[in-house]
Amino acid sequence: MARWNTDGAQTWGPLGRGRLPVLPLGGIAGATEENTVWLGWYSHEGSFLSRVDSSDGSIISYRHPLKNSDGIAVRGTRMILSHQFHNRPGVELNRAELVDNAWVITSQEQLRLPEPVTRRCVQGRDGVLWIRGGDTWVQVEA
Repeated sequence: MARWNTDGAQTWGPLGRGRLPVLPLGGIAGATEENTVWLGWYSHEGSFLSRVDSSDGSIISYRHPLKNSDGIAVRGTRMILSHQFHNRPGVELNRAELVDNAWVITSQEQLRLPEPVTRRCVQGRDGVLWIRGGDTWVQVEA
């Protein structure tokens, strides 16, 4: 997790003062929302969601509301999180809202695609979660 400028120099990193609350071990998911980047990641301390403002690099981190998710899309105070059953046509969708500085799950639903979903086939952009199963793309609004 880092940002570089057009000259190839790193302009943002996750560690240091005002950065991530603990050392990340790996990523879960990522999404964009206008000029903001959302990162889902895990550590020895649990899972987190971090909002990184691309203009100044400021970060706000929250506890991740789910144990397992592999896709996120955010629009304001609403989020949709996916959990895929890889190589199966089913996707679990959880909706969440930001309440008192914490993400709270508000509903859950099952999405069935005509073909199996494979790894790394979920993308979140500007409040829309794009999910691919075979040759089919489905969009779900946050």
